[in-house]
Amino acid sequence: MPDQRLRGCRRLQASDEFRQVFINTEVRVVHPKYVLLAKCNPVDFARLGLVVSKRHITKASARNVVKRLVRETFRKNIRSQPFDVLFLVRSDLSGISKKELSELLEDGWKRFKKKCSKFGKASG
Repeated sequence: MPDQRLRGCRRLQASDEFRQVFINTEVRVVHPKYVLLAKCNPVDFARLGLVVSKRHITKASARNVVKRLVRETFRKNIRSQPFDVLFLVRSDLSGISKKELSELLEDGWKRFKKKCSKFGKASG
């Protein structure tokens, strides 16, 4: 079975990387529960940054579930596109089931790909 982890090189880790996405946002997908912000990056693959605050989801286990599902759906949908993507939680996602959350995220990634294709930057 191939390695399914999201390696460190595929994550936004430094505050400067996060800041660049906030400042130079090219694609924005807004949902009442979350926001996806993205900008083109100089590498040939997508990188993901997560902002899941304690203020919005109080239990650590619920935050971890949300982050795990975001990473999983990101890997399945956006992996080959050259974007730095930030996922920000806007309201409590812990009250919905994993299946509903997964469907919600899949819909968000589809909307993201559609917006990217308008710029001619989507690769698949």
